[in-house]
Amino acid sequence: MLIRQSKNSFIRIYDDGLLGYITNQLTRHDRSYNESGADFLAQISREPKSIDDIVNNLKKIYDIDTETIRNDFIEFAQDLAEHKFIVIGETAADLDNQDLDFSYSMENPKTLIDDFTQNTKEEPDKTTQDYLLQHDREKPRLAGLQFELTSRCNERCIHCYIPNGKKNTGFDLTFDQFKFIIDQFVDMGGIHVILSGGEALLNKDITKILCYCREKDLQISLLTNLISLTDQQISVIKDVNVSIIQVSLYSMNPEIHDTITTVKGSWQRTKDAIEKLHKAEIPVQISCPVMKANKDGYADVMSYAQGMRMKSTTDYIMMAQADLNTCNLANRLSLKETEQVIQDIIDYDRDYLEETLKLEPYSSIPEEEFAEMPLCGAGINSLCVTVNGDIYPCAGWQAFVVGNVFKQSLKEIWEKSPKLAEIRKVKRKDFPKCLTCDARDYCAMCLVRNFNESGGDMFKTNQHFCDVAFLNKRLVEEFKENTSCK
Repeated sequence: MLIRQSKNSFIRIYDDGLLGYITNQLTRHDRSYNESGADFLAQISREPKSIDDIVNNLKKIYDIDTETIRNDFIEFAQDLAEHKFIVIGETAADLDNQDLDFSYSMENPKTLIDDFTQNTKEEPDKTTQDYLLQHDREKPRLAGLQFELTSRCNERCIHCYIPNGKKNTGFDLTFDQFKFIIDQFVDMGGIHVILSGGEALLNKDITKILCYCREKDLQISLLTNLISLTDQQISVIKDVNVSIIQVSLYSMNPEIHDTITTVKGSWQRTKDAIEKLHKAEIPVQISCPVMKANKDGYADVMSYAQGMRMKSTTDYIMMAQADLNTCNLANRLSLKETEQVIQDIIDYDRDYLEETLKLEPYSSIPEEEFAEMPLCGAGINSLCVTVNGDIYPCAGWQAFVVGNVFKQSLKEIWEKSPKLAEIRKVKRKDFPKCLTCDARDYCAMCLVRNFNESGGDMFKTNQHFCDVAFLNKRLVEEFKENTSCK
């Protein structure tokens, strides 16, 4: 009997073998394991292995009889195979035949919903992501790295947090520079890379970069406007098995979309590219940030996405520019306009409702525990890097540089940066008014949004964020009440 991990699964062993992790980019499920489970997981790789060889390896670790180890490992493996993390068969051809490729014709393609709820025979007390975040708070682990592959962009979106001046004078990260950084990331146990810009597809080495990410066994996400997508790039994206492509489509009205990008014809080129990727069975998620210019068309974009079996997401709050200039916020929705957008989401986005209604409310968490929680994973399990090597905590926080990877190693920055240490100390208790706020279950408070909008003060929360939280609370609770009455 042979066994190997599926083409869509990624395995990492952390903490000197004490923590095992596997994630599947197709099912959107993941698992974490303690020491013994990590030992079992470490035996599985992309190359087929026989059960006999694996059992012999495990006997070198455990002083247990062969039959017990075999039975325990087979039970472990069968559970993983049932949930598509691995494939089991008699021949290599059997394994290939069982392995799944992404398709929009799947019963539940991953483009429709993101659900990382752990699915095991045992009933977990928390999701894998909750468990890992708790683990990473105590011992930060760099799992994700976002790259600005180029600061150049072929659009000038009116709401963008990247200043136009940077796009006008931009340059590319070279392949050798990318390789230099990514090798360090992989050595640190990194698993997920996000390729963005600027416009990522403008980087002349984009196909080499994609192929190198696959060579290093990384889960790949690509953020792009798609207007420069070529057939050759589509072929490479398909071959390297990109996890997801996220693209912005602002309206189903070409004039409105082009007004936001300020590039005539961009709507048609983006839409054509989306449909080419759909035909090629490449997973795409449509992002539709909503602002004054397109506030009445979000439902149309959602309907288009749903017709393609793609997921459509939005951001109706908007972020100030990374240089702390707030001029782009003139495009932000008023509270009344925001109400209509949230209502559209509630009416049309069933995934949003399902996810919102099943979330554990913060109000159910003991106050002492809630006070010690971080706001997000920035600097705890992820970082971003610009074309000049500057490292910052998350997308948009480019004015908060924590180091430069061309002057220090990535590991040194991660472990010794004073600025990273500073944000890792930030807890919800640092926002005392928020601890007992009635709308805390619906709050999307964000350090970088605070920072960019307040001239560099991450602890200054804009009233607009609070107002939106209370608005979201009212609308969701009204939906719950109306639904329960039917």
